[in-house]
Amino acid sequence: MINPAAIAAKLRSNLRFKLAYIRVYRDFQRTVTEDEVKALLETLAEGEREAIGSLARRIRQLGGAVQPESQPGRSAQELRLKASTQRTTLAKLRFLQRGAARAIEWYDEQIMALADDEETVGLLKTLQEDKRQHLQQLEAMIAGLGG
Repeated sequence: MINPAAIAAKLRSNLRFKLAYIRVYRDFQRTVTEDEVKALLETLAEGEREAIGSLARRIRQLGGAVQPESQPGRSAQELRLKASTQRTTLAKLRFLQRGAARAIEWYDEQIMALADDEETVGLLKTLQEDKRQHLQQLEAMIAGLGG
């Protein structure tokens, strides 16, 4: 079994990415003109905020500390930098679509790696299903915009 500190570190990494994605959603909301895209971005951000609460609770249960938002981590900073290069609405949505697909794969990997920790696996499965729903919403929006 993986020690609780290592599990908390994995969850903290996921939490940092969720914080970074909330910032990306906000950045994208300011630059898109379509109201339906702005509404979707707000929905996605709200989903990430809810997930952050669940992650923070589990990290604390494992005896870990929740890293402050002011320290997003290098990978999360790189994510925001890459996001800033997306110019069109469709490019922004495709960027988010790729990120959601990668997140689903990451959850698969972690679910397998942490199979002995039922509580964390349960949380990861819930978060993965939420991300699948986000992916479906993004795909529908892209299709609706002719992409």
